[in-house]
Amino acid sequence: MTGAGSWPAGTGRTVRRALNLAPVLLLVTLLVVFGLIDPRVVSPASLRVVVIQATPIALLGLGAFVVLVTAGIDLSTGMGVALCSVVMAGQLVGGAALPIALFTGLAAMLVLGLVNGLLIGLFRIPPFIVTLATMAAVQGATLQAAQHGVLLVANPVLQAMMLGELAGIPYPVVMVLMIAALTWVLMRHTRFGLRTYAMGSDPAAAQLAGVNWSRQQILTYLVSALFTFLTAALMITRVPVVTPNIGGTPLLLDALAAAVLGGTSIFGGRGTVTGVLTGALIVSLITGALRVFGVGPSSLDLCKGAIIVVALLADAGLRFSRDRLDRASIA
Repeated sequence: MTGAGSWPAGTGRTVRRALNLAPVLLLVTLLVVFGLIDPRVVSPASLRVVVIQATPIALLGLGAFVVLVTAGIDLSTGMGVALCSVVMAGQLVGGAALPIALFTGLAAMLVLGLVNGLLIGLFRIPPFIVTLATMAAVQGATLQAAQHGVLLVANPVLQAMMLGELAGIPYPVVMVLMIAALTWVLMRHTRFGLRTYAMGSDPAAAQLAGVNWSRQQILTYLVSALFTFLTAALMITRVPVVTPNIGGTPLLLDALAAAVLGGTSIFGGRGTVTGVLTGALIVSLITGALRVFGVGPSSLDLCKGAIIVVALLADAGLRFSRDRLDRASIA
């Protein structure tokens, strides 16, 4: 039976499926619309570029997804990518072996994640305030570390990663797909993932169930820092000329937009790995299409800001629709 004003059972299930498929439907719609406006946008060569350009967005977006599921946010990741890239490039230019450079970059990012996690988890400072402060600090550290200017990275292993393919698929895409698969396992089949979703859905109930809130926050921001390191490692394979401007706020905004467009809720408790990958493709496709249409850099940033606003409004609308469906199923 259905109560007054409630959804019929069949209609409710259909609406839920439509809501879950919203990112994919948006991607397909954009491909059709952009293709009609200018076929160059959906040519095989252009789509290949879209996929490759989506790889760093997807990696950093996966880190944003893990934090957003807890109803938190990490604003330091974009500048973290810049700092990590400059540190690793500086090590390589200075003659260090690749493993040493990677370890140094990883250590720097884990320190950043630990600082964020401790301030949020132990001192209960809001994530926005903490990560905004560490973002500013990391930006200063990046400029300090890059005093020698542009760094040219000429490592044969990184060059092979940039140019190599596996069964016709570029190595960066293969790397992101493998990391995404591991992230899916982490979030769906481990205690960490289940506790992360629980914290975002109902923090009070999660703590009553035995979840250590402080420890979970620290682990969450350490995981975010790990994705920041992975993104930086990917960036220096794609961009051998490393400057303090690599990554930064533009990449952060792209990653957040990818997560939210992919269905990750800023209110916590909801999000999927496949959604983030789809969101990264959407952001990359929109960016590529606007460039083909002749949109300038300043207007491009304006469009990206508008996209994030629309994504946030859509997230609020989807949350309202799901809440209405939940109330209707109970009635």
